[in-house]
Amino acid sequence: MQLGNKEYSIFTVICGSFRKHLSEIAFIKKMLEENEVKVLSPGGVIAKNPDEEFIILDSDPISHPKILQDSVFAKIRCSTFVVIANIDHYIGKAALMEMGYAIAQGIDIYTIEPVDDPNLAPYCKVISEVFPEINMKSFSQ
Repeated sequence: MQLGNKEYSIFTVICGSFRKHLSEIAFIKKMLEENEVKVLSPGGVIAKNPDEEFIILDSDPISHPKILQDSVFAKIRCSTFVVIANIDHYIGKAALMEMGYAIAQGIDIYTIEPVDDPNLAPYCKVISEVFPEINMKSFSQ
């Protein structure tokens, strides 16, 4: 699929807490894009309302939670895989729901850190196993 001037064949959605880990998610997005992966969501990486519970990004055309969530589900359906930004092993409620949706759609799930939960772990693979150059160690440097 061609988007703009670039041809892509690998697509993903990054799921995680935009309120707690937006800077890490921005880093993951950059690393994926450097590896020729088109990140369908998030589109932007700047919070319009950083002090709120439900974060609206600079790329979000509206602020209605259900419509935004439905658009994420649509983007998950178009994805090759989904990335869960489980920084410090944290998986929020929305990310957990998106994981379940990806599982139901048969879409692979790559996580930043190993998942300990015995119900989720069988569905997850650490992203560095597939993309060795993507790791959070280089984020903190």
